[in-house]
Amino acid sequence: MTAALFYLCAPSGAGKNALLSALNEFKSAPYVAIRTITRPADITEASEPVTDREFTQLKEAGLFALDWLANGFHYGIRTSEIACSDSVIINGSRAYWPEAKRRFPDMALVTIEVPEPILKDRLLARGRESEFEIFARLKRNRELSKALQKETPFCTLINDRSPRDMAVDFMERLGCISG
Repeated sequence: MTAALFYLCAPSGAGKNALLSALNEFKSAPYVAIRTITRPADITEASEPVTDREFTQLKEAGLFALDWLANGFHYGIRTSEIACSDSVIINGSRAYWPEAKRRFPDMALVTIEVPEPILKDRLLARGRESEFEIFARLKRNRELSKALQKETPFCTLINDRSPRDMAVDFMERLGCISG
């Protein structure tokens, strides 16, 4: 049986990890695939941090179903993660979406939108990047959002409420709960 695959992508700070955490409340929610990453792990994300060398070894061993480079770091989804459940959600990169879709043509796109002023405030509050880096990230966000407008997502979630509300919206779209 082929898994139902959902590819979640949105700008950094849009609430992807908050949504994925909120989905844990629903027994019928898709399994959240653990990402293998070459940066320190954030406690809010399902990830396995590895060194660049370890990542390369895993890739050369053919263990990744999907892998990409974003913001100077490598990200991968192991084939074993996609096989964990009959319904899997992947926290992915917007720039990698065309390749992910090519590899898994039946994968459904899930996006999160957040107004740019709110996104800017969230990025500033995180304190991970300089103001210049944040403005560059916001510019890139506009470009990637424009490119994704050509796609027809399975659903677009608007992050103007709580993560739980976004999770409820997603689960309603799946038909797992009635609204």
